[in-house]
Amino acid sequence: MPSFSPKTVPGLEAWQFPFTIDDGHSAGTIVRATVTQTTEPASTEAKAAAVLKCTIAVIDDQNKVQIDGAGDEMTSVYVTTKTLQTDAGQAINVADHAADLVADCIVEVANRLAVHSSIAAMAIPSG
Repeated sequence: MPSFSPKTVPGLEAWQFPFTIDDGHSAGTIVRATVTQTTEPASTEAKAAAVLKCTIAVIDDQNKVQIDGAGDEMTSVYVTTKTLQTDAGQAINVADHAADLVADCIVEVANRLAVHSSIAAMAIPSG
């Protein structure tokens, strides 16, 4: 499993967390996780629900989004959500769930970037 460590990057918004991928094919890549939260209306199964969304961008050490080999901005290389439900009156520790979600996202991105760079390195015949 790829490891990663926190990175200091200027110009971040609230709930944006930068990390450096420490090993593997993606070692040295800086990613920024942005976590947003929305609330879903109560249902018969759950009295309260919150949805956390994590979006991963590949950035440089100045918080500038990087461009991939095809010329596209790498603003959302991986996006996932996590739904938190509870009965009325029970508290949800959103910060703990957000931390787990971010960690899962970064590991997935590191794996996907390694595959992406392997495919990009292959010589694809033209014509």
